[in-house]
Amino acid sequence: MGSLFRSATTLEALTKAWLEIQRAGEVGDPRVSIQRFAEKAEDELPQMAEQLSAGTYQASVFHELRIPKRDGSPRVLHIPTVRDRIVERALLEQLTPLVDPWLSPAAHAYRPGRGVTSAVRDVVSAREEGQRWVLRTDVDDFFPSISRGLALRRLSAVVADDQVDDLVSSLLWRRVGSTGRGVHGVPQGAPLSPILSNLVLTPLDERLLDHGFRLVRYADDLTVVADSPADCHEALRLIEQELGVLNMRIGADKTQIMSFEDGFSFLGEDFGPSHPPATAHEVGSASVLYVARQGSRVRILAGQVKVESKDDEELLRIPHGHVDRIVAFGSVGVTAGVRRWASDHGKEVVFASRRGSVHGVYVPTDGRRRLLRLRAQFSAADDPERSLEFACRVVEAKLAKQIVLLQRSGRREIAESTRDSIQAMRRLARMVPEAKSVDEAMGLEGAAAREYFPALGRLVPDEMAFSLRSRRPPRDLPNACLSFGYTLLTGEAVTALLSAGLEPAVGMLHAEQENRPSLALDLMEEFRPLVVDQVTMSLLRRGSLTSTHARPDGGGVLLTKEGRRVFTRAYELRMQQVTSGAIVGFSGSLRRHLYRQAQLLARWVREPNHLWVGLSWR
Repeated sequence: MGSLFRSATTLEALTKAWLEIQRAGEVGDPRVSIQRFAEKAEDELPQMAEQLSAGTYQASVFHELRIPKRDGSPRVLHIPTVRDRIVERALLEQLTPLVDPWLSPAAHAYRPGRGVTSAVRDVVSAREEGQRWVLRTDVDDFFPSISRGLALRRLSAVVADDQVDDLVSSLLWRRVGSTGRGVHGVPQGAPLSPILSNLVLTPLDERLLDHGFRLVRYADDLTVVADSPADCHEALRLIEQELGVLNMRIGADKTQIMSFEDGFSFLGEDFGPSHPPATAHEVGSASVLYVARQGSRVRILAGQVKVESKDDEELLRIPHGHVDRIVAFGSVGVTAGVRRWASDHGKEVVFASRRGSVHGVYVPTDGRRRLLRLRAQFSAADDPERSLEFACRVVEAKLAKQIVLLQRSGRREIAESTRDSIQAMRRLARMVPEAKSVDEAMGLEGAAAREYFPALGRLVPDEMAFSLRSRRPPRDLPNACLSFGYTLLTGEAVTALLSAGLEPAVGMLHAEQENRPSLALDLMEEFRPLVVDQVTMSLLRRGSLTSTHARPDGGGVLLTKEGRRVFTRAYELRMQQVTSGAIVGFSGSLRRHLYRQAQLLARWVREPNHLWVGLSWR
């Protein structure tokens, strides 16, 4: 029996799904209503768990429900019985964290942490980058036209659990009431249908994104933001071509090409040249104090964190309750009072060089349970199978996010070269699960990096273009940004691991080296493109960082004081961005997600059967 199937069919999983259905108050079969099921749930749920375990569970027929659309035509829903909805909900709980990372960044519907707000935000973002034309279309008769066989094959390719495949198949291939009629496509109204529909349309998303189009898709409602009407027509041609492969067709009566100046409506929002306005992401309240003035010192005085220059000039004073961590670059003094305050209040202090390498981290830790965690960590690191499993998961997560960043930053004029890099990275990503050793997984990651960074370098303004990732020293401004950002992220990863009771020096993917926090490098791999690369691209493409923010240093390039200020501000905004759905059932800032991943890694260390998975891009 597969571990995924076991997890989804336990009495605990079924009970949780049943409680969710009760809370949602979903529409159901009037003959087997929620109220009637509730009267016998204590007996019914254990029987369902036993039947699922024994392979004797039988799915029931669908109940057909017709709901009028705005135009008066009926929307036909096929609703499973309460028993079947419970099973589908329990399956969905386990499938979502595995399937969601493989969906494209263009898909916004039916995904945790995404929805109408994120779709509208992406359209506004494309408008703010200067794209003024829009293609609007949808898929005609969408759910009934989905091939169930194709949907199941797509799910099987991601999940690889035969028992799950068989159960999902039995839940889809049912008839309607006593009519004997089957359901065309996948049943609209069943809990599993949305995730299957997203899987089926993922190749269409990727085709558009690979050709440099800014696609925003909400279920079967598609919006492409482009530079010209000609680009919109080309996008429409690709959509029709890809839908033809799926035996689908566009809704011709809803297909339009228009501009922001003309105005249009999408997901209930009216768009114009400046409406809706570009708004910042929701951010948390955590505060990080960065100190880079050489010769300065940080003190605690009367409940305030105070930064003074080497000439005793006051540079900054802030209430210590507003500071969560301090990052000191180069020759910056931190007094014993600050260290004592950090220890008493659970704050962290990171010490880094001016060039951008972490020298050390001061973080309070709970030593009572730390010894047991360390023993478990060393055991996991010494186990070749477990180390390889974790290494493959990390590399898969990183490559997926690198691909997303290239897709989100794409442009039509360089789409062909970027597309070649993305396709090469996808081929490498498919090879990762077959890696026979950690070194082989690292080799695939390195091969992907040789495709990724040149492609990334072509997406910035010409004067900022770069073709290689250069370090020690960075050779240009983009690489200086990346190095500086990775230093900030390394310090955060170290403190996250220490807070979770893990030793940052004992890695699974990165080999142990003197003075290198190998496990921190493992943990931060998926956050590199998600945070640092994203921030770097945004600052360079918007002109917030230019050649004036770089200064020569020892044969390389470093950020100027103003450059560091601009970068750290953008980095902080990104780390404080609040999101949900990247980890199932978890919401918070990206910084909290880093700490949460460290905690989940600690659980993986303690519990060999626990599955560690990467974040979904949000």
